[in-house]
Amino acid sequence: MKKTKIAITFILLTALAFAACSCKDKGAQLNETKVPIIVTNTSETSETDASQTPAESEGEPVKKNKDIVILATSDVHCCPQKGFGYAGLYRIREKFLKEGCEVILVDDGDEFEGHGELFGTVTQGEQVLELMNKMGYDLAIPGNHDFNYGPDRLIELASKANHTYLSCNISKNGKLIFQPYVIKEVAGKKIAFIGATTPRTMGVYSSTSLFQDDDGKTIYNFKNGNKSKKLIDTIQAYVDAVRAQGVDYVILMTHLGQAKKYKDYENVSYFIRNTHGIDVFLDGHSHDYKKYEFVNTEGKIVPRIGMGSKFSRIGYVRISGEDGSMKVGIFNWTSGAVSAAELFGIENEMSEETDKALEKYNDVFYKKGGNIEYPLMINDPVKQTAEGNPYKNISRVETNLGDLVADAFRISTGADVAIVPADKFNEALGPGEFSMRDCYMALPSSKKICVVQATGQQILDALEWSCRSYPNANSGFLQVSGVTFKVKKKQEHTIKTKRGKFDTVEGKRRVGSVKINGVALDPEKTYKVASYIGLIRDANYGYTMFMSCKRLSTDSRLDFQILYDYIMVNLKGTVGSAYMNPTGQKRITAV
Repeated sequence: MKKTKIAITFILLTALAFAACSCKDKGAQLNETKVPIIVTNTSETSETDASQTPAESEGEPVKKNKDIVILATSDVHCCPQKGFGYAGLYRIREKFLKEGCEVILVDDGDEFEGHGELFGTVTQGEQVLELMNKMGYDLAIPGNHDFNYGPDRLIELASKANHTYLSCNISKNGKLIFQPYVIKEVAGKKIAFIGATTPRTMGVYSSTSLFQDDDGKTIYNFKNGNKSKKLIDTIQAYVDAVRAQGVDYVILMTHLGQAKKYKDYENVSYFIRNTHGIDVFLDGHSHDYKKYEFVNTEGKIVPRIGMGSKFSRIGYVRISGEDGSMKVGIFNWTSGAVSAAELFGIENEMSEETDKALEKYNDVFYKKGGNIEYPLMINDPVKQTAEGNPYKNISRVETNLGDLVADAFRISTGADVAIVPADKFNEALGPGEFSMRDCYMALPSSKKICVVQATGQQILDALEWSCRSYPNANSGFLQVSGVTFKVKKKQEHTIKTKRGKFDTVEGKRRVGSVKINGVALDPEKTYKVASYIGLIRDANYGYTMFMSCKRLSTDSRLDFQILYDYIMVNLKGTVGSAYMNPTGQKRITAV
């Protein structure tokens, strides 16, 4: 009850009209190989139209108090109406603008991907970016999950943003893809903002293959070198560079977090203790909402704050116009599932915009369309385990849902063969009308599909690896399209593994009579194979045979979107009798 009263009091205090502010940015590019040589560029940010503010329209111009307020969000994860939401953030900004403060709005990453919230996923971040543009952010940095749609997509989104993206440690072919910092001149003060993103983005939080070119060469780098200390060196070089330009304050915007296990990569306390010249760390990634204070290399106490996730917290830095002192803290939303806009009936420009965006999203994601005439199965329709649980057929034998999804991947990408690991399937589909959400529930991994050029021998090895446990369950068991084959049930596999993954076949094979679209497979011939990027390029489920294959294309859509589009376009909205048999179309047969 006490926490609720605090939240109510805060929101009521913020219920004021807003006035506008404008500021100038200075961007800079650091030569990575000759630290810290600087090339400075000057650019103008978009300015709020003061004629549109409530105070101005009522003939009551706001008297500036020369205070500067930096409002920070992080890890919003496609949740525009949870916690404070954009409507609550808008209201808070109004409060400070009405007081006469200059306000700078920043975000510390992970806006575009949803952790199960698909608001941004169905548009691969576009819908979220539109709201950020409406909100009027000034600066943002990329979080690790913002690369989930691929770095090219992130760069495309950043090009459409009204705000500036910063990161001093993400490069492509040796060149930074974002500005490393900007210097904002506000209320007579020069404030430098520097951005940094966790190096564990590549290969840990996102598939390494997303950061490779079509030939499998890694072209992105998150560390500016192979040693973790390079990131600290890079950050310190930019801090020194902006200090040399006479800035009054340095704000480091990071998506690093407080993971003690990976202190060289994701522990801000480590970075504070090994740097100097930074006044405040605004941090994301770990979803915590704590304020820490650590001592830097010069003995100065430096605060670090986290902004939680899904709008549960908003960080702030207030710089006094009188004496230049800084106050750093966090606004907390403590009313659980009830959002600020819902509890207080907040209606403003952003509440209207989020309503419109969600309505458009719901029209696409939840709207029923098309028809599935027969149940598409992942479990045995009758058989159960000894514990009474469903018997998961899709991880041991062919099923009709497996056939449908594999067909969707093959035909939509123009491949000769498609392979889909059983682990990607979550729920059955149909019968009856369906929506894109139903396709998502069937394939919730929300990953991309690529096409590679593979030899017939590599396909043979993949099928052998898939069927090594047949007919027992195997999370990497492949549902297939464009290929038929037989499995010898009594033949033991002769696969040699290396670190639990496929290495070679040393003796007789279980899989034989393999045909590609009705023609006997040629081990020497090359074929187009479609599957998940992780399976093809990262050897997920042990499929090492495709790692050296040339990538021909990557579909811009996610797996469930490909499935939905295939049914609606290729099958004209109806999944019919071709997929009526729960055990599929006899693409995989036992002998």
